[in-house]
Amino acid sequence: MATEKSAMDPNLEELPDLRNSKGHGFLCFQHDGLYLFVLPPQIMKGRRNTDTVKTVTEAELKDDDIIICAYPKCGTHWLWEVIEMLISGTIKYQKDVKETRMMEFIFKEGIEAVPPPRVFNTHLPLRMLPKQVVEKKVKCIQIMRNPKDACVSFFNHCRNLVEPQGYEGDFAEFTEAFLSGKLPFGSYSTYLLTWKAEVAASQEFPVLNLFYEEMKFDPVKSVKDIAKFLRLKSTDQFCEEVAAACSFKKMKKVDEEMKGDLPFKIWKDGSDGTFYRKGEIGDWKNWFTVAENEKFDQIWNEKMKDSGFEFTYTPV
Repeated sequence: MATEKSAMDPNLEELPDLRNSKGHGFLCFQHDGLYLFVLPPQIMKGRRNTDTVKTVTEAELKDDDIIICAYPKCGTHWLWEVIEMLISGTIKYQKDVKETRMMEFIFKEGIEAVPPPRVFNTHLPLRMLPKQVVEKKVKCIQIMRNPKDACVSFFNHCRNLVEPQGYEGDFAEFTEAFLSGKLPFGSYSTYLLTWKAEVAASQEFPVLNLFYEEMKFDPVKSVKDIAKFLRLKSTDQFCEEVAAACSFKKMKKVDEEMKGDLPFKIWKDGSDGTFYRKGEIGDWKNWFTVAENEKFDQIWNEKMKDSGFEFTYTPV
């Protein structure tokens, strides 16, 4: 990985080798026990990845900031649009991509530059977020998705990324990395367990826990729950309008036709790269073999034993 290291970040001391026996893996750096994507030079501008991500904890927040917290591919984009509509009181889609509000992507200076009202998003654990999240009791909304669909969605996302971030391995290899944590943002089980423990250690910390599947089953109820948590006086009719405007089909179309571009290329040429792929519950059944599913269950259930997390794996 020496060539990749010098090309992506000449100041990075050493990159962990996350390649498997077939030579497939991810280009990541490690900070505070977590693997994170090495960001492109256009974003870093000569800075070290570790130095920039450290600045996130020192960012100044406002009392009315809102943070969406989630593991990758669990519904962050979707939830962001819902919250922005509820806050603005209008059915209006965001022209920016959610990465323009992603804490580990814009760092301290970017976080502080966002004008209010501010809805941020992150895949980081609580300990790596701004210290003021806990100090000011900033409202956080955690959205969770069943791990099998999250795994499938994350795989399709990674395999469509440009080099050197793109993943070249097959689904079975990716699943192994997903369970072992040898991928950006670590294993989903560790993320959930860490989040639960860190929130529990922060007294009277306002968190709303949502499930992706529940938002699919009953979007109007979910929108109402979010409005209530944020103490917004949204009418039932408006919540219904928000739920309808933020259906997966409409969100996918908006992403294709309206969203602005990132400051660098993200998807491979000729790929079907998109932040909105299928959005279905139970698509994992089209990817896992019987043996792979049994192995996944065994490992996942052991890691999450007595954790209290319960997921929905099939549509009602």
